[in-house]
Amino acid sequence: MSFDTPQVLLGFLLYIPLIILEVLHYKRRRPFLERFIAATGFTGAPVPQQLREFQRYAAATSLLGGLFLAFLIIALAGPRWGKQMQMEYRRGVDVIFAMDLSRSMEVPDSPEGLSRLDRALRIAREVAEAAGAIRLGAAVGKGRGVLAVPLTYDTRALVSFLEGLSGSTITGWGTNLEALIDAASGAFQEGFPTSREIILFSDGEALSGTLSAAIDRLLVQGARISAVGLGTEQGGPVPSQQALVGTELPAAEEASWSYRRNEPLRNAAERTGGVYIDGNKDDAVSLLLDYIRSHGRTSGMQGYRGEAKARWRFFVIAALISWGIAKALHIRRRNHG
Repeated sequence: MSFDTPQVLLGFLLYIPLIILEVLHYKRRRPFLERFIAATGFTGAPVPQQLREFQRYAAATSLLGGLFLAFLIIALAGPRWGKQMQMEYRRGVDVIFAMDLSRSMEVPDSPEGLSRLDRALRIAREVAEAAGAIRLGAAVGKGRGVLAVPLTYDTRALVSFLEGLSGSTITGWGTNLEALIDAASGAFQEGFPTSREIILFSDGEALSGTLSAAIDRLLVQGARISAVGLGTEQGGPVPSQQALVGTELPAAEEASWSYRRNEPLRNAAERTGGVYIDGNKDDAVSLLLDYIRSHGRTSGMQGYRGEAKARWRFFVIAALISWGIAKALHIRRRNHG
């Protein structure tokens, strides 16, 4: 047996104070009942028949009341057992753009002298504008990952966000692709059985986190990563923080060198069933669109899956039966009173 909301079962803790109150109430009313029955003139037996009948009635109503509450708690918890086959539908495709905002993405070694980030943003904007009626979102990452735009059909809102995006959008140091992928995967909702796609825009450099660990968690969700590699294998110098804000670079400071690392990006795509695309190619946008549309066309029935049957109705019926019996006992006792 499983439960949809097992936290509701904590309601059984209510039985502790209820049992204590019932015991105290019985102890307080027993002397009164004995005096009342004695006043009616019944003598001989240590415990008159009326008292025994009342005790049985009180015990029965207490038991039925406890069963009524128990059955309601179990029903609210959503019990399931057994198996039934359900038709499974896929409703299009959900796409999250995962944008690496680390400092190495500012290296201007992309076509037309663009920085890696500017090239990534251009590709993402063109894909978003041409993707059609699908849900899109965006996550950004540097030393940490942030879901910046939840999944939405409002393409204009996403494009506006991408147009204003820069390496200074979030604070942090280094590159943590694991945190970026985790933030992107957090956008997918269990209630929407869509094809789940993360498009990772990065140069593949990672200074912290473990990308493979994020991929393992992503596979459980049934999501895929497609990677767009930015930069060149020859690489270029990473602008210093001073250079990015417009101040001169001290003569003693040497620029670090960054180049595109294809292997982690290809591995992420291959493990999850996605594709790897060279972001410097002229057809990068069309390749991404073809890939997204190929999964968007899978809408419709996808077969059957096993699912445990919902059984809460049985417990609602049992609760009503308990309440009905208790009510019948009350009416019977009142009529014989």
